[in-house]
Amino acid sequence: MMIVTFFRATKFAFQNFWRNFWLSIVTIFILTLTLVSVSLLSAVNLLANQAITVVKEKVNIDVFFSSAAQAEQMLAVRAFVEQMPEAKQVEYVSATEALERFKKEHVADLDILASLAELEENPLPASLVIQAYELDQYQTIIDKLRASSFADILTTQDFDDNRSVIQRISILSQRVTQIGLVLSFIFATISLLMVFNTIRITIYTHREELNIMKLVGATNWFIRTPFFLEGILYAMIASIVTMAFLYPTFVFVSPYIQAFFQGYSFDFIQFLELHFWKIFALQIGLSLVLSVLSSMIAITRYLRV
Repeated sequence: MMIVTFFRATKFAFQNFWRNFWLSIVTIFILTLTLVSVSLLSAVNLLANQAITVVKEKVNIDVFFSSAAQAEQMLAVRAFVEQMPEAKQVEYVSATEALERFKKEHVADLDILASLAELEENPLPASLVIQAYELDQYQTIIDKLRASSFADILTTQDFDDNRSVIQRISILSQRVTQIGLVLSFIFATISLLMVFNTIRITIYTHREELNIMKLVGATNWFIRTPFFLEGILYAMIASIVTMAFLYPTFVFVSPYIQAFFQGYSFDFIQFLELHFWKIFALQIGLSLVLSVLSSMIAITRYLRV
């Protein structure tokens, strides 16, 4: 008996949907906008965090040795830095190797190469390339080197340029997040109002039928259920439409995203495919919360059974 009653309530929910077809379409459209805005916000946050990670991987400091530094002293400095808990990776670059790298980087600039050929000595010093675990640890490494007994044979280069890039990306990410949250809140509020008004209009339209159903013995559960199911129907359709729109859109922009992250192990489409059902479930959950909450408010306020 319970199953039969549920199927009847489902039938009434679909009837309510089709009787107010255009209002239902507008409600689904607003719900879809809400889900799209939240999904795009999440995607932007993901890409911004990934971009910050990529930039962090490129950050390092170069510690240059003076011309008076001996080979034994350079190795001692390297061992000293490697013992620091902040140091993730330390690479020694000899003066000869530094010159070779410089020539490779400027192989197309004939003027620079010609100028180097005229020099009798290698103008580039030996150095240590140091990478820390965290950004705030670079200054600690520099301070330790300046306070050590090796300070007189070292010249350090700070990482302010790299740090400023990360700070700009972080600020941009925060601003995008703030704007996205505001837009998502606006769309969510509109969605609540749309579902609320749709259910309210449906209740008002069928008020005589509802009174008759109550007179012939229909339970409160049977009368209320179709309106809850109608809200769930809006949520399911909006979630499907959102995924049908977002996935092709992300596939289209994926080559541009991959070009930005070229050389790094981040595949945006692969990430979407791995988390597809999780993302879909989250969208359904959000739309259900909005729809069911609005339906409950409308039913409680306007459905007197």
